[in-house]
Amino acid sequence: MEKKELRKQQIAKLQAYAETAEKKREDQLLLERLLNSDLLEGAEKIGVTSSLNFEVDTSRLIASLWDQGKEVFLARANSDRTMDFLAYNYNTKLKVSKFGVSEVADPQAQIENDLDVLVVPGLAYDCTSHYRLGFGGGYYDRFLAKHQVKSLVLANSKMIYQKPVWPVEAFDMPINYLVTTEEIIGD
Repeated sequence: MEKKELRKQQIAKLQAYAETAEKKREDQLLLERLLNSDLLEGAEKIGVTSSLNFEVDTSRLIASLWDQGKEVFLARANSDRTMDFLAYNYNTKLKVSKFGVSEVADPQAQIENDLDVLVVPGLAYDCTSHYRLGFGGGYYDRFLAKHQVKSLVLANSKMIYQKPVWPVEAFDMPINYLVTTEEIIGD
């Protein structure tokens, strides 16, 4: 199946799932699984994206990271199709990007791309080779190709595929760890 068509199908499936009690339960389970794992052990600088309503909710993860004294950096997409991660705390003002995602509003905010862990968003993930179907801009693939960082995803049951049902291209970057409702799959 072509990526464009699968993206449309996945977004529709995830939007239908977004307001269910089951999604909320899975979001909580994924957060607990990550926080109870050793994936964040020793990590001080965590990159994350402010989630859309149909993605796994990252707001509780961010609050938990702050409570643990970790530094959180929020993704910002740049006009040249690159991305940076900007310092984010309780007092940071946010703005909504052209993608509908909250980003740090201050153009002078501290940029930190030398992250310890990166929580990568997406629409679908394959359990075998750890490829993801993103939103089509290639921002995360370019970032992961350039930066050595432990990458992970939070994947609910509607996002998991046993193998990619979309074409995997040369520039697609696999993710190190998939945190699922059943287990953590990875290195």
